[in-house]
Amino acid sequence: MFGLFSRNSGVKKRKAAKQLLDMAEKVYNYRRDVIAAEDARQLSILIDELDSMVSDSKVETPQFEKGADKLEKLLRKCGGRIYPLTSWTDNVETVIVAGILALAVRSFFLQPFKIPTNSMYPSFYGMTPQVYKTSAEAPKGFEKLMRLCLKGASNYETLSPADGELFAVLNEPDKMAFFGSAFAYDTVDRKLFGVWPSAKRAYKFRVKTKDSVVDVPVEVPLEFSLDDVVLETYFGGEDLRKFVSSLVDGERRVVNLNGVPAVSLGKVSKGSPILNFDILTGDMLFVDRFTYNFREPKVGESIVFLTKYCDGLTERNGGKPDDKYYIKRLVGVGGDTLQIKDSTLYRNGSPITGASAFMKNAKKSDGFKGYQAAGALENGAKVAVPKGNYYAMGDNSYNSLDSRFWGFVPQKAMVGKSIIIFYPFTERWGATR
Repeated sequence: MFGLFSRNSGVKKRKAAKQLLDMAEKVYNYRRDVIAAEDARQLSILIDELDSMVSDSKVETPQFEKGADKLEKLLRKCGGRIYPLTSWTDNVETVIVAGILALAVRSFFLQPFKIPTNSMYPSFYGMTPQVYKTSAEAPKGFEKLMRLCLKGASNYETLSPADGELFAVLNEPDKMAFFGSAFAYDTVDRKLFGVWPSAKRAYKFRVKTKDSVVDVPVEVPLEFSLDDVVLETYFGGEDLRKFVSSLVDGERRVVNLNGVPAVSLGKVSKGSPILNFDILTGDMLFVDRFTYNFREPKVGESIVFLTKYCDGLTERNGGKPDDKYYIKRLVGVGGDTLQIKDSTLYRNGSPITGASAFMKNAKKSDGFKGYQAAGALENGAKVAVPKGNYYAMGDNSYNSLDSRFWGFVPQKAMVGKSIIIFYPFTERWGATR
């Protein structure tokens, strides 16, 4: 190794000498308790001698070359897995260092975040369904693979196990009103690739034949609601709120099927598709964790915060902190007063400004449906935001569980603001709004 001292320039020789001494000190510090006492003593002496020569600019002398060769032989004897470096050790250290750097970046600068729901639609997409009325409409082969790669689209198809009448099991009326969900499901625990926990929603469908009732569960990701898929497939895309109202008010026939409320979806034949749809992955974005260390969040920014610090969400969760990340639009800071009138959100008496989503909601344009006067802002009520707190609302006001229903976001809950959508590769790719 140290024949290089006779060939390299003085600067390179000095650098190589320091690298050798750094490695020797590492071996000495980590292994002096497990190597022979005499070897440890010799190692310490050689390190001191060579370090003095480096300081005195004697790297190019025969004495240094002789001492370096002696040190290297001793390191090979005592270095264990530290010296000489094997490719395996080198790769492990590289992976560990890369992991530490990635954690540091995630903790202090940029954090990847996936949007699960459509509470910020159409600014951001959560998991979104694309319904196919027939199997022929669904993508196959190469098209299916490309949709998976570019849009994160996963296909779900459920076939009828028998001839008969298909029913969807309904939630009880109080659950419909509380959760805004029409169809009943159970939460089931699964393991992804047999290792990682992955909770699912198992929706309840049943086929009533001449002789029996056959259960047909349909499992989807826990954050995904199947309501719109069922309504698109069997009820012409009817609005969920109207559909729920028709059930609660008794306008639509509900039957008792084996002790549970259910609604008929029509006749099916064995082997025919009950449901066939894609779930397109939610937008994946980077969150800037850095900026809010130096300035206050601004009204209009899309913010990410931790739910476990929001007392209202903890109360809704039965007193157990719900440790999740939420993304919403910041609509109010401490000292502000908020009100909704005619689909427009007012801040301190004037229509709110600071983001294009505010104006588009007021005008109900470009897919924005306007702000819903619900929860704490129902019937023209006003809400005053306390100092040190924030008010967060979804751009998709009619499908957003936000501050109107559970209160304020404390300052300590704030994580950062969204800056860029990096996946999927759609027209929304790029800087966030």
